Amino acid sequence: MLTLHSHHPLKAFIDSFDGKDPEGVVTFVVERKAQKLTLISGHAERLHMVTLALDDDCSLNTGKFSLNASLFKLMCSPLFDRQHGAESISINVSYQNRRLPNLAFLPRSNTWQNGQGITPSERHLELFESLQSAGFESLSKCWIESAMHHTHSHPNLSVFKLNHFEEKLEIISDTTLHTFDLPYHTNPHIDLKLDPASLQGLRQLCQHSNQSQISVYADSETAVFSDGTTTVGFSLYFDEADMNATPIHYQVETTFSVPVKAMSAELSTHYQVDTLKSQNLTSLYVSCDSVLIGSATQTEGCYQFFETKIAASPAPILYNVTTSQLKRAFDQCKKLNVKEAFLQVLIAPDGCRELGLYKDTGAQHPICTVAIELDTEGLENMIHTIEYHKTMKPAQGDLFTSE
Repeated sequence: MLTLHSHHPLKAFIDSFDGKDPEGVVTFVVERKAQKLTLISGHAERLHMVTLALDDDCSLNTGKFSLNASLFKLMCSPLFDRQHGAESISINVSYQNRRLPNLAFLPRSNTWQNGQGITPSERHLELFESLQSAGFESLSKCWIESAMHHTHSHPNLSVFKLNHFEEKLEIISDTTLHTFDLPYHTNPHIDLKLDPASLQGLRQLCQHSNQSQISVYADSETAVFSDGTTTVGFSLYFDEADMNATPIHYQVETTFSVPVKAMSAELSTHYQVDTLKSQNLTSLYVSCDSVLIGSATQTEGCYQFFETKIAASPAPILYNVTTSQLKRAFDQCKKLNVKEAFLQVLIAPDGCRELGLYKDTGAQHPICTVAIELDTEGLENMIHTIEYHKTMKPAQGDLFTSE
């Protein structure tokens, strides 16, 4: 008997089957001493493996064999039926004096499906053996997710590169090079260059894994990621034009600073008003000595002033930025223990603006960037709002100011 349980790693494994794969098999690697079963599918260009714990009553013998992939998917389908999903299924195992087993599944009393194990795929076994000796590096999942945060503002990303020696992250998008500081003070000693497919595979593994560490192996041709249960591998493909990508040259429109903790707290306050959370838009008003953030609809609004420790533009400027993206950026600063963030509004050659957040005034590269838009039409109305605020007094004094 082989008992399989419903869980996401097995479903993701089955969903990865490629109907166009000419071999079309799943390879079983049974290790009874370790009480584990490794299932292998795919090929060098897109490998998927899942390691499952074997129940004590499992009747599979130590060994290796392959099974038709589409048949195995059919056998497992009751586990992932949306209406009547089973928590587990039991597959009958019999060797019948043969070296390789026969697997039979009875979904109902009058229905059965069976498949004879065949000689294991040499391709799968070669890939399996190569990974046993690969030099994996264990990385914090939190660190990986922080580094991948930068990809949100680059939907056309073609290269994602970590350079541990220079402690920087490079993203190539639309043949343009964007450079960022790595997310923490202590960063892993790994150089990693990924294409969009492998980056997406890493992202999905992080999203669904309940492990705190991800093992990573990469060279110039392949990348493999594992959380101990699921292992995914990719062949890497890079466009030669991307290797000659040039850095983008920005014009600085204005600079200012804000306290990270207080700014993040105010953005969280805006989320407490349902209409402001739904609108997901923050106004950023920058004057020579202060910065105002506000979120408002026709009937609701929240605002807060911050003193900037860096002289900003002499003429006031108003910008709009997506609240959720801005909050994510300041959360990134909090992880770095940045107390006062240094910000620059950067204008790209095409006229698009980005808000760069830096850990200090001497930083060469931003921690992250957020898309931002100039709002010249709303500036006058914002000035009127500020002037009106100056005529008001806090009830019972300023409730949030400590003496």
